[in-house]
Amino acid sequence: MGTSASATGPEGDRVFRLVIPPDPRFVRNVRKELIAFARQHGVASSDLDTLLIAVGEALANAVEHAGSHHDVEVQCRIDDREIVATVIDGGRGVTRGGADGIIAPLPEPMAEGGRGIPIMQRCTDMFSMRALPGGGTGVVLGLLRRIQENHAAS
Repeated sequence: MGTSASATGPEGDRVFRLVIPPDPRFVRNVRKELIAFARQHGVASSDLDTLLIAVGEALANAVEHAGSHHDVEVQCRIDDREIVATVIDGGRGVTRGGADGIIAPLPEPMAEGGRGIPIMQRCTDMFSMRALPGGGTGVVLGLLRRIQENHAAS
């Protein structure tokens, strides 16, 4: 597995970064590390649960649809007001869906797929998905912190 880091930025932001191979077996490691990071910084359980759903969907899309052997990078920044996670893959880039400000419809109930983008949008306060220069996709997922638990570390 790749690198993991936790640091405090110049404005008191807490930052997390993890790089994994594009393999479903490593998604569990991201969840585990992200849970520990968020709890260390007093993220409320309800916010963490919502974030994990959205990040899980972004990771599933990166692993399943990127069509690449390039690593997947997960970043998360936490401050007193918001949590912003970014999932970046090195695949072929976005070809449809996820336009800013437009909520993607859920697919038919019996459809096999097509729920990832609508779920991410509904779980977050901020959502952006873009093809990246040189290939790949970047998904940004943001939550405004609703309840702040006591900080274990400031």
